[in-house]
Amino acid sequence: MRKLQGMALGIALITSQLAVAQEKTNNHLNPLSVRPVHDSNVMYKVTLWRKIDLREKMNQPLFAKGSEITKHLIDAVKAGLLDAYSTDSLTTKLTLEQFSERLQIKEEGGGLSQEEKDAGFSSASDDGWGGGDTGGKTKPDSSGFGGNTSSGLSSATEYFPSQLTTLELKEDWIFDKQRSRQYFDILSLGVIIPAEQTTLGFDRPVAYFKYKDLERYFRSNPKCIWYNAANVAQHKNLADAFELRLFHGRITKRSNAADRDLDDIYKSAREGLLKSEQLEHELMEFEHNLWEY
Repeated sequence: MRKLQGMALGIALITSQLAVAQEKTNNHLNPLSVRPVHDSNVMYKVTLWRKIDLREKMNQPLFAKGSEITKHLIDAVKAGLLDAYSTDSLTTKLTLEQFSERLQIKEEGGGLSQEEKDAGFSSASDDGWGGGDTGGKTKPDSSGFGGNTSSGLSSATEYFPSQLTTLELKEDWIFDKQRSRQYFDILSLGVIIPAEQTTLGFDRPVAYFKYKDLERYFRSNPKCIWYNAANVAQHKNLADAFELRLFHGRITKRSNAADRDLDDIYKSAREGLLKSEQLEHELMEFEHNLWEY
């Protein structure tokens, strides 16, 4: 009896191991990819993070007045048409309340937040021109001058889409050995509050989106356009614009074990920028030279 029980246990163990192996071997496609490449055809892959400044001339068609890409994303989330995520790992969804909170500019009349106190601001009175107690820095008001708000009530307003001028794009650079060519496989797109719009002076993420969801949403909404200033009869859909790479995004990070940005690795923004340009050329030459001989 014990021998039969042992054999049954062994068979069950082998069966479970085969099931796990089968589960792994069946997963040959990236679920985040719009056009996934089979794992067996991926000869080389590297993950890249790009920073898209929507104020750059090449990116301005994505940011046409009244049709900003950030406006479309915000409106879609509030309408329940898109899921927003807290990070580019795309594992934790944001509720509508959390999304709205991340968009808010919080102004606390009659007091300072802990972050502002840590940054050195003081609640001392100041007339905005250096008068009054100057024992510390004063919190700037909405007009851009120093001084506290006269109201003791706290208020919260949201950033306008035109103020959200930075996107963060995450993609896989893949060389497909079956087709002997490279592919840029966009995985996620994030909306970032730029440093100059924040109190503490550094970029702050609002939300990230699965590009697969964005591609479907852009194609279903004819208002999501890439503005063609050269020929207004030939505006393109945003999905086509990303497919055709009609944007410029500087590489800020390449996949690495320490998960560090290029600026952090090379100790300065200047060196990080130079390395970003060098990396662009290296990837282009990699594809060109691979099948040369």
